[in-house]
Amino acid sequence: MKRQVAKAETVDADLADLRAFCLVVDLGSITAAAKTLGETKGSVSRRITRLEHALGVDLLRRSPRLVQATEDGLAYRLRVGRAIELLEDANVAVQQARSRPRGHLRVTAPFDLGLSILAPLSAGFAERFPEISLELLLTEALLDFDAHQVDVALRATASLPDSSLIAHKLQHIEVGLFAAPSYLRKHGAVRRPEDLGGHRLLLAQTARGHATIALSARDGRERAELRVRAAISASDFSFCREVALAGGGIALVPAINVRSDLDAKRLVPVLKDYAIHGAASLYLVHPGTRFLPSKIRAFRDYLLGAFGVQGRREAPAAR
Repeated sequence: MKRQVAKAETVDADLADLRAFCLVVDLGSITAAAKTLGETKGSVSRRITRLEHALGVDLLRRSPRLVQATEDGLAYRLRVGRAIELLEDANVAVQQARSRPRGHLRVTAPFDLGLSILAPLSAGFAERFPEISLELLLTEALLDFDAHQVDVALRATASLPDSSLIAHKLQHIEVGLFAAPSYLRKHGAVRRPEDLGGHRLLLAQTARGHATIALSARDGRERAELRVRAAISASDFSFCREVALAGGGIALVPAINVRSDLDAKRLVPVLKDYAIHGAASLYLVHPGTRFLPSKIRAFRDYLLGAFGVQGRREAPAAR
């Protein structure tokens, strides 16, 4: 003969009812419990009654002067109390984790920007947030946030397509022409855009070594569009910068990539009275979730502070 095992009935008890029951047992008074909870005596009494009906047992013995837990009520109070304590511990743990930045953070950025911007900033960020491990994915490809498990992206672009992501504009990126003083002493100064044709140009992302450079005088009096040939072309600006530092030619690169070189006089601007068209802006992009993880908030706020941006937001952003 098969033994039939009784199946326990699931009780759908409201958490507020459970808290009220525990408080009544601890205080020995429905009135005192109601005062503590900020509810009426009738509201707390209905909570207890609802809980007793759901369980099918009497949890309290009520009299005009005294409220006592039954044997079943005491046993239930003990077990429910443990469950509530575990729940409260879980809530505290999650809130502490949110307020205390920690975990693994994956950041993607173009290779050049990673070297010129993120490398020095990462050192300071790691020192300030030692419980966050930082992983940099330096690539010219636009990595998908979900497919590549990216937390934050740095994007250099003239505009951002619509998406659910949030973007913060960090700064405008101006492109310029730069050369080592030794190169200019040897090959002569560049006074007008037409003079570039007689110099060795170092260009990134060209079409089979050729590119078009559009310039306009900063006073607005002159515009020029030159079809030029690269003496050396490369897939990224960092290589062009290194060749320029070696005296190999005039590099067309973002000014942000050579800021330290300009300060140290290792490179100098060429045609500084002209602006080069095609400049972009640098954006920090992250998911547009309501409850942003603390590690992402910490990195975002750190970079916004480094660039002097006061939480300015541009939305939406490229995914």
